Amino acid sequence: MNTEDLKKLAIAGAILFAAYKFGPSYAKAGALAVAAGVIAKRVPYVKDVL
Repeated sequence: MNTEDLKKLAIAGAILFAAYKFGPSYAKAGALAVAAGVIAKRVPYVKDVL
């Protein structure tokens, strides 16, 4: 993983955090779902299944 990938993940994480922190309940649920998908694609065991 290089710095360009880390920048993309950091920006996405900041956007998801802001949606979770300041958004209505449906935005919080969506932010958690998207974050779970991003994390699942980075975990080696789950990445092989997806």
